[in-house]
Amino acid sequence: MKIKILGNGGFYNEGLAYNALAIDGHVLVETPPDILQSLHSQGMKPSQIDTVYISHNHGDHCFGFPFFFFNWLYAGGSDSHYEKQTELVIIGPEGLKEHLKALMRLAILPEHQYLFDFDQRVKFVEIDERSIVSTSGGLWFGFLRTKHFVPTFSLVVGKTGPDKGIPSCNDYLENAIFIYSSDTSMFDGIYKLLSSSARLILCDTNGEEDNGVHMSPRELMAAENQVRTRSSERADLSEYRLSGENDKDRVLGIHLSKKMDRAQGLKFAQPGEEYCIE
Repeated sequence: MKIKILGNGGFYNEGLAYNALAIDGHVLVETPPDILQSLHSQGMKPSQIDTVYISHNHGDHCFGFPFFFFNWLYAGGSDSHYEKQTELVIIGPEGLKEHLKALMRLAILPEHQYLFDFDQRVKFVEIDERSIVSTSGGLWFGFLRTKHFVPTFSLVVGKTGPDKGIPSCNDYLENAIFIYSSDTSMFDGIYKLLSSSARLILCDTNGEEDNGVHMSPRELMAAENQVRTRSSERADLSEYRLSGENDKDRVLGIHLSKKMDRAQGLKFAQPGEEYCIE
């Protein structure tokens, strides 16, 4: 599994590319206002995406969708998705479809063809904490509700593989490979995510200080250290994590307010970085 960082900025940020990433080159996570620029700067095209995950309906996560969808649909002439009748899968919380359509009507004439095409070419998958969704490329998605102002879900990703089925909502964290935790303040679910089998975890750290709205680096590292201490005492670390080297930079910060490399012992993911994990 390959994770490509497209941007790492939060709602408030000092000129950073907004928070977004790609999984295996065909799954787009978040569609912030500058998503087309971020894709282009990282050598990617909207046309290569077949699945979009949007964690919640705040503007820094979805205001770029009308422009992404227009370019996904029509770019490429005879090779465009419009000509090929391709379906785009969008995964997100309840109400996201109506929210995106409202944005599209604001972005262009409400009778524009792409609103009709949206209804014809997009398959919506609404999720909650009990959802496990099979996606293209042999991936599955699970979800954990965060502590935020609107319904927001962390994304838990694993692989089905030739011999693996899809886990249940009771054991998906034990089968995770990658986790992306969007906007949240500190809550008990963070400990569940950190205790998972995931090889890489990206967490919202837009709160430079503890503020009850977004996690701070200090809060996240304190939680990770607590989880590791408890797991070591119980000798129940996963096989992957038995080596301390495997834990190096397993947890990274994202959704930042300003350009940073490290703070409070936490490394921050940077645009252009690619992580290969299995």
